Amino acid sequence: MKNWQTVLLSIALAVFTWFLVTGREVVETWVDMPVVMTNPPEGLIIEDGLVDKIQVRLRGPKGLVGNLSSQNLTYPFDVAKLKIGEQVMEIETSRIPLSSTYEIIEVKPNRLKLLVDRRVSKTVAIEAAWAGDINPDYTLTEVVASPDTVNIRGPETLIRKITKTRVVMEEDFPEEVPASWAEDVPLELPEEVEASPAQVRVKALFGPKTRQIWVKVPLDVNSPDGYRASVSQDYVRLEIEGPVFLFRDDEYRKGVSAALLFPSSVKSGKFDLEYEVVLPEGCRLEKKNPETVTTTLKKQ
Repeated sequence: MKNWQTVLLSIALAVFTWFLVTGREVVETWVDMPVVMTNPPEGLIIEDGLVDKIQVRLRGPKGLVGNLSSQNLTYPFDVAKLKIGEQVMEIETSRIPLSSTYEIIEVKPNRLKLLVDRRVSKTVAIEAAWAGDINPDYTLTEVVASPDTVNIRGPETLIRKITKTRVVMEEDFPEEVPASWAEDVPLELPEEVEASPAQVRVKALFGPKTRQIWVKVPLDVNSPDGYRASVSQDYVRLEIEGPVFLFRDDEYRKGVSAALLFPSSVKSGKFDLEYEVVLPEGCRLEKKNPETVTTTLKKQ
């Protein structure tokens, strides 16, 4: 029984001695500490120079140093005195959350060179554009954004330079081209700038390319009942504007006609009468030659 107690006492003394020795052994190590900003001035932002963490080289008892990684230590970076512009701020060792048991040997970085700016907002116009491939017979006629203005917010030095922002719709219409196309598109702005709204509705309007041509058309003469009409010419010439693709063959001519117009009260005589023109869909009359046709009416 006495031997058992002696062995147990020896083990306890050995463990105590080991803790005593290791506790007094001094070691050096590097510890990473996340940087947490405190007391930030309202309206100011740090544009550049702020780090996520600092590295602290310290010396302390081996037994305690080994437990530092589990303590979630952070460095409170007081920015209450920040001013707009470039400035240097020291990393104060007195703010490092370590007891006097540890000796701080080195801090990396030991100072921060900060670029500070003010956060402002303003309203700017939106310039809408379209980019894409389109059937060569068609063209973009208009592109608009809704709303046409946006409120932007960000660093004052950057916001001051922005007078308008751009939004680009990218769609291809190599064959069939719609009369209009709309979709929500994000604004083109620097990453540091926020916009409200962040995207806008962009609408693009398309139309066929057109050209003007002269067409010779036979004049339809339907004499009034009881009269015979004779005209000074059997054909008229029309200048019409229409889609380029329509004029690639003569089929469009089937949709072009000119008919002499007679007055509601008819009598014999010689008159300069107008004529009615019918055109294919999408075409527009530019000129008539002649404007009127000399017509002679005789009773039958």
